[in-house]
Amino acid sequence: MDRRELLHWLRCDDALELSELWQRADRTREEWVGDAVHLRGLVEISNHCARSCHYCGLRAANRTVRRYRLTEEDIYRCALQAVQMGYGTLVLQSGEDYGVEGHWLAGLIRRIKAATPLALTLSLGERTENELAAWREAGADRYLLRFETSDRALYQVIHPDHGGTVSDRIAILRRLRALGYETGGGVMVGIPGQSYESLADDILLFRDLDLDMIGIGPFIAHPETPLWRARSPLPTDNQVPPTVEMTCKVVALARILRPDAHIPATTAVAVMHAGLGRELALRRGANVIMPNLTPPQYREMYAIYPGKADRIEVAEACDRQIRSQIASLGRFVGSGQGGRRRRPAAPSREHPATLKIAVCMGSSCYSRGNNGPAIETMRQCVEAAGLIPDISGHLCENQCTRGPHVTIGTTLYSNVQASCFDELLRHHLAVLREEPHG
Repeated sequence: MDRRELLHWLRCDDALELSELWQRADRTREEWVGDAVHLRGLVEISNHCARSCHYCGLRAANRTVRRYRLTEEDIYRCALQAVQMGYGTLVLQSGEDYGVEGHWLAGLIRRIKAATPLALTLSLGERTENELAAWREAGADRYLLRFETSDRALYQVIHPDHGGTVSDRIAILRRLRALGYETGGGVMVGIPGQSYESLADDILLFRDLDLDMIGIGPFIAHPETPLWRARSPLPTDNQVPPTVEMTCKVVALARILRPDAHIPATTAVAVMHAGLGRELALRRGANVIMPNLTPPQYREMYAIYPGKADRIEVAEACDRQIRSQIASLGRFVGSGQGGRRRRPAAPSREHPATLKIAVCMGSSCYSRGNNGPAIETMRQCVEAAGLIPDISGHLCENQCTRGPHVTIGTTLYSNVQASCFDELLRHHLAVLREEPHG
C-alpha cells in the first residue's frame, strides 16, 4: 500500500467502501497475529512531568493537578495483581518525571522480574541513554514512546523542547531498538494542523521503523492546555478530524502495513465512544487492551485528557467486562507475555498448539541466567517453531548447583543456557514426535 492509496482511504467517507477496509484489516489481523487479545496491566506510577506539551493535562505548567508518585511497594503489589489476574505484561507509565530515578527503577525492575513471569513495558518519556540501557539490562522488555506526528513543524508546536535539548523521539525509538527493546510508537489523530498527507506519512513511518507496538488514539486536549478548543490553521477539507472513525481508519491501515505488530484498542477511543469504541477498534485490526491497575485513589489524578479520569473502575470488575467483550467477538484472551511474532501465522482459523515452559526464578538460577533476556530468547524460539509460548516463573527446584532449570512440558532440564535453548527445544520436540501416542 503506497501513499496515494493511504490518502484515498483516509479521505474515504463511503460506508460500503470502508467496510472493505475493515474486513481487510480484520483478515490481516487474524492471519498474522490470530484471534488472541492480549491484556496488559497498566500502572500509572507518577503524574509528575517536566514537559509542557500543549495538549496534556499533566503538563508542568498546569498548577491545578494534584501530583503523586507511587511507592515501590505500591507498584510491586500491582505487579502481583497482574499475575493473579492472568496478565502476561505489566506496563509502567508516567509523565516525564525525573523523580523516578534511574537506579531506583532498575532495582524495581529486577525485583519484579525475579518474582514474576511478567514482561515489563516502560512508557516514561524521553530519558537518557544511560537510563534506557540500565533498565534494559535490568530486564525491561519493551519501551513505548509515541512520536505523536512525523510532521516536524507540527510536532514543535504541540511538544516544545525541554531544557535546551531538542526532542527527537524518532531517533530515540531507533536507539531503543539498538538497545534490544521491543519498541512501540504511535500518533494522535486529529491534531489541529494535521493534514491528511501528514497522517499518511505517519502510517508509512510505522512500517519504516519496524515498530513492534503501535498506539493510535484520537486527539483530545485537556481544558487546562493551550490547545483546548484550538482552531486549525488548515482548510477544513484538509484538517484530519479527531473522530473514532478516523482513528479506526489509521488502526486498520497500520494493521495492513505492519501486520505482525501489536495494536491496542486505546482508552481514548473508549472514552470518545463509550461502550463501542474499544469493540470497533478490535473489529478493525486491534489486538491488545490495557486494563488499568493503578490504585483508584491515584487514577483520578492521571487526567491527561478530559473523560479519562471518569473511567475509574474496580480492576476485577473491569477485567470481567473486558473478557466478556472479547468473548462476544469470538476472540479469546492471549496467554503468556504476548511478544511480537516476527513471522506470518499460517492462514488458518486453527490456533497453534501451546507449549508450557516453567522457568525457575530462584536467586541462584536467576543469577546464572534465568532472567528477562533469556526468557525473551525462549519465547522467540518457541514462536519460531510455530507454537504459542506459555512461559511462567516458579520457585524452586532445590537443585541450585545444577541450574539454571527450565521445565518444558513435564520434562525438567538443568544447566540451560539461553544461547543453546533453540537446540534444546528442537531436541525436546523431536523426542515428543518419536514417542508413541495412545
